[in-house]
Amino acid sequence: MTSHRKVHALVDRVAAGDLHAFEELYRLTSPKLYGLVLRLLRRPELAGEALRQAYRRIRAEAHTLRPQEDPVCWMAAVARSSALDMAWKRPVGDAFEPFDAAQRGEDPLASERRSPALIRLLACLGKLPEERRRMVLLAFYDGWNREALSIYFDAPVAAIRAWMARSVSQLGECMGRRS
Repeated sequence: MTSHRKVHALVDRVAAGDLHAFEELYRLTSPKLYGLVLRLLRRPELAGEALRQAYRRIRAEAHTLRPQEDPVCWMAAVARSSALDMAWKRPVGDAFEPFDAAQRGEDPLASERRSPALIRLLACLGKLPEERRRMVLLAFYDGWNREALSIYFDAPVAAIRAWMARSVSQLGECMGRRS
């Protein structure tokens, strides 16, 4: 991926109607966002449609990105929302299909080679209590929403929200410190 400053500048140009900036933004960010929506929807044709919807929203709402916001996180949230909207619109009998082992992409957690950022993230995750670590991984790695986490952990949604916010804050503080 590229620097957040460059992505932010591209989003600002998209907000001003610059089509070339939109093309560049798509080129730089679509592989990451496609991976996110594919992970949630598990069907390439649905992931492609969710990605198209996400970029339509990104283009239409680019002017809402605040200067202090992380543009990649904002775009990932839009893509995730598009994927979840698509998942809700499916017919009742259309269940999620697991990946074929032959189609599965490389899992960064199972890989022998890990980036320094992933190693630091795993170390920070290890500092969370077991239940909170599991909650964070289920939410961000497997795409569970607060309602599903509420049922799984037998806790009110408000408690899940507070625990997640606290856990993400702790991870952010830990990741901010360079060891």
